[in-house]
Amino acid sequence: MTRHDHGMPCREMADSLSDYLDGELDAALRDVIDRHRGQCPPCRAFVQTLRRTVEAIRGQPREPLPDHMKASLTDALRKLGR
Repeated sequence: MTRHDHGMPCREMADSLSDYLDGELDAALRDVIDRHRGQCPPCRAFVQTLRRTVEAIRGQPREPLPDHMKASLTDALRKLGR
């Protein structure tokens, strides 16, 4: 991603997108991102794609984690804590 003349580098905007989509940004930063998206077609497409991906994932039924995977995950987390 690049930088354009509207105040925010594309990479910086991409780094804030999770909080942007979750509605967790302050109004000023949200406005900066909205302006950037309005003037940067690649970033606008990127946000649309990310938003659709998040919505698709959130719409999936939640499956319980099988017991063998829980055990493997627990073991791996214990090893990381050592």
